[in-house]
Amino acid sequence: MFNILKYLIFILLFFSVGLFYLLSTPLGNQNIYDYIDYRLSKKTDFDIKVKYINIDNYPQATIELIIEGKAHLILKGYMDTSGVDMRYTLISDAIYKIDDDINISGSIAGDYSELEIKGEGVALDGNISYSAIKFTDKAEDIKLSMRDINSSKLLILLGQNSSIAGVANVELDFKLMQEDNIQGAFRYDIYDNNFSGIPLNINTKVELSNMIHKFRVNISSPSMEINVTNGEYKQDKKIAHAHYVLDIGDLSKLESLLGYKYQGVFYARGEMSYDRELNITGLSKSFGGLLDFIYLKDNLNVKLKDVSFVDFMSIFPYPKIISANATGEINYDFLKRRLSVNTELKNTKFLSSQLVNIIYQKSGVNMMKEVFDDSHLEASYQDSILLGDVEIANEKSHVFITSVNMNSQKNTVNAYFDFDMQKQAFSGKIYGSLSEPKVNLDMQKLIKFQMKKQLDSIMGKGNRMGVEKMIDTIPMANVAEGVATEAASSFIGMFF
Repeated sequence: MFNILKYLIFILLFFSVGLFYLLSTPLGNQNIYDYIDYRLSKKTDFDIKVKYINIDNYPQATIELIIEGKAHLILKGYMDTSGVDMRYTLISDAIYKIDDDINISGSIAGDYSELEIKGEGVALDGNISYSAIKFTDKAEDIKLSMRDINSSKLLILLGQNSSIAGVANVELDFKLMQEDNIQGAFRYDIYDNNFSGIPLNINTKVELSNMIHKFRVNISSPSMEINVTNGEYKQDKKIAHAHYVLDIGDLSKLESLLGYKYQGVFYARGEMSYDRELNITGLSKSFGGLLDFIYLKDNLNVKLKDVSFVDFMSIFPYPKIISANATGEINYDFLKRRLSVNTELKNTKFLSSQLVNIIYQKSGVNMMKEVFDDSHLEASYQDSILLGDVEIANEKSHVFITSVNMNSQKNTVNAYFDFDMQKQAFSGKIYGSLSEPKVNLDMQKLIKFQMKKQLDSIMGKGNRMGVEKMIDTIPMANVAEGVATEAASSFIGMFF
């Protein structure tokens, strides 16, 4: 809009100073039109053609121009070498590279050293109005109002990505505008009813003082709010810094935006900066303990300190197996959409689950009574598939869950476990659906463990080595679960 005003003023100046004299020469009107076309196009970087000029009643004049082959600019009124008092109309079906119906009318009046410009009409699918006082080397009292305009067209016009497709309102009030000095403020509000599947409101206010732009932004949807405050942009250095608060009331409502149906709430606050690259740091206590994170180069790195593992895992739609305090690191690659976790677990306890119930039924071991302080988790998540290994141990017991493969899209789980707890030892496999997983116990290890334990009590550990070799050769690896369970009962019953 400012470029249009600037070029409009230049066109008027050019015509008023030279038009009468040029048309009085014997070169002929068409040659003069060609000359004016050339001068105006070169000065404005637009393709401008003179369609019609009438100065028969000079200083009354009518001028009609075609800009970029589409826009028609018509000026009518008084003009001489000292000033103008004219009405103008701009009609077009496009602005720059944007298809748009434009119909703006207004006035320009005053001495060339101090011109008052006004205009109003339809553009960018909405209504606009503006006014300004243009001096030789500056403009003052610039006011611009844009109501119910197309936000995509506005962003394209400003050279930005047009991903937000909604309705926008703009209010601008500049007290002064010079080549290297702008004093004033503007705000714009955008409402998009369907931004990646969610309604979104964006409210921005910017205060400009020369090369320093101070800003604040509020982004809100029914389940999320982001407040950006204390923002400052240094135009000459192209660097920015601001504080933010992020409050997500329901992660599941942002599935279309985040690309995955996370669950629960999330709150964080921190700082963001831009110096050739976007850098975001923040802290969150949403899951107990502390999350300390940094976003840089499409990667999010998170450090965890005493974070509640069960609270953190609640954002994923998987059964909760253990509770613990987690200390370690998490990385998320936004380009690959890949999550990686590597953390130590303290005060680890098993929660009620199918696995815990099966083990209790088969062996009498109550896993929920144990506390483990020497545990480790390593996992990755990508394309709805969770892979990983969990090692849970204390001085006397351990549970290793390895080769974990959970697929939330197919609702399947596969994993292996090795168990040594409360004088019981066995291994097995978890498989089937996530909602109702099955457990297949490999009873061979349990039977051999019990036989060796009973031989120790009867013969002494030093005297049962030969018998132990015979026990190790018992071929039970392929025995079906039901048969293995009955065999275990028979063998264990013989020794108790």
